[in-house]
Amino acid sequence: MVKTARDDFIDLIVENVKVNGLDDLSSNIIANLYVSPEEVSLEELSKKTGYSLSSVSTSLKMIERFGFVSRMKKPRSRKVYFYMEKDLMTMGMRLMKRKYEKVILPSKRRLPVIIEKYKKYKSKTSKQEADIAKNYYKQVTASQGMMKKIIKMIEVIHKISGK
Repeated sequence: MVKTARDDFIDLIVENVKVNGLDDLSSNIIANLYVSPEEVSLEELSKKTGYSLSSVSTSLKMIERFGFVSRMKKPRSRKVYFYMEKDLMTMGMRLMKRKYEKVILPSKRRLPVIIEKYKKYKSKTSKQEADIAKNYYKQVTASQGMMKKIIKMIEVIHKISGK
């Protein structure tokens, strides 16, 4: 069987997505959505990936939570459709902003309180854990600065490119 350009493109995306630790089905769904110029129904994804509707639906719920795909309904249709952003920078920026808001900022707020609590305990283990928490706080702070710079750079690139 001769593979089409579409097949090769999907294989490439599947390989690239798997590097991030996603399983075969999730990687296949993402690849099919990325290659598709329009939204794709749950049924179509099931056919394209060769997995059951139930398996595809379950995997899509996880992929949605990560923010990789969008779910939508079309007027006068009971079917559920899915779409994936085609601009990698936009998608990356969205994921980075989400991590910034949901991980970095809450960690920056909560860690000083946690570190302060550790001061009440005098055991060797508690002191070691406090040091780990302090180091984690430093890493979160460094990540915050780095993420801000990257987000600004992407926004500048978008303005220049007219997106």
